[in-house]
Amino acid sequence: MNAAQNRREGADNPELMALALYYCGGVGEFVDVEDVFVKAYELAPDRFGWRSKEIPNYKSLSKALRDLEGKYPDFTIRTKDGLSRQLTAEGVHWVTGNEQRLGRSAREPQTNPATRRPTQRLLNELRDSSLVQAYIGGSEPELTRYNLAEVLLLTPDSPAESWRERLEALRAAATAANRHDLVTFLEAAREWVHRLFDPNNGGDHQ
Repeated sequence: MNAAQNRREGADNPELMALALYYCGGVGEFVDVEDVFVKAYELAPDRFGWRSKEIPNYKSLSKALRDLEGKYPDFTIRTKDGLSRQLTAEGVHWVTGNEQRLGRSAREPQTNPATRRPTQRLLNELRDSSLVQAYIGGSEPELTRYNLAEVLLLTPDSPAESWRERLEALRAAATAANRHDLVTFLEAAREWVHRLFDPNNGGDHQ
């Protein structure tokens, strides 16, 4: 295999940052970027370490995160203070689809982020709600600000950012857990929320 083939089949630094976020548990919940940096360094110390010392190189790690967000803007979401990240459903789908290739550039095999996390409990509670049960059963009940807020554990007057962030977190967790029934519901809910807060849609609705 020549050098060009090896580069194509390996992973670049931004892609390894996505893998690190995945392994840190940034699926359905935010992870501090410092924890992501440490994990990325563990995965590839030759890329993310100092030349003469076995410690993480913050500049290399920070650049890789910025490049990830520039190259794949739909893969991550951040907290308002910019100190934490999590993967979106699109990011989870991409990482899991490329995990074998990405792993060839990592120092050692890693364990898939556990599905036994607090978010999984939320997914189970979401599945057991009467609204989701009705939707999964095929009756397609009407979504309202009130019944959707209840299942998403929000208040009806929560800001748009809170609605979108909660849906992205649950979509990512459901995608990672292969909960396709929930993904379908959450996709419908996301579209409804988009219309709810779309200023070009004549204002929000109940």
